[in-house]
Amino acid sequence: MEKSIRQFNIKKLKESTEKDTDKDIEWVCGSLGFITPRDQDKTAYVILRALIKSAKEKKGMTSEELNKLVEPTRGSVIYHLKRLIKSGLVVKIGSAYELKMNSLANTIEEIRKEANLALDDIQKVAEDIDEAVGLESR
Repeated sequence: MEKSIRQFNIKKLKESTEKDTDKDIEWVCGSLGFITPRDQDKTAYVILRALIKSAKEKKGMTSEELNKLVEPTRGSVIYHLKRLIKSGLVVKIGSAYELKMNSLANTIEEIRKEANLALDDIQKVAEDIDEAVGLESR
């Protein structure tokens, strides 16, 4: 099995009717598959919320700084940071982690572009498969 460059996990969740920034960040995390029943502390949400707020100051945060904000072990923080990086939401610059782009909206737009490119590649291979087995596509 090949190692993936990016990993996209998108869920269609019902949006909250009330306007609440923290709940909206939690919804984004849930929609991107970062909140699971196993993660009772919502570690990825806490990390992403902190990185969004640090983006306003145009600075990243170290894993040590992020670890102070969450209850789990440093290993859990690193695990979630790696998942956030693999999804394209977060980048590591030096020893600091930050949103990939200058805002969450721009970061999501960049992920959309990467996902569309990945789907284009999958579509091309699917067309080759259809042709090889004699399936017609319209």
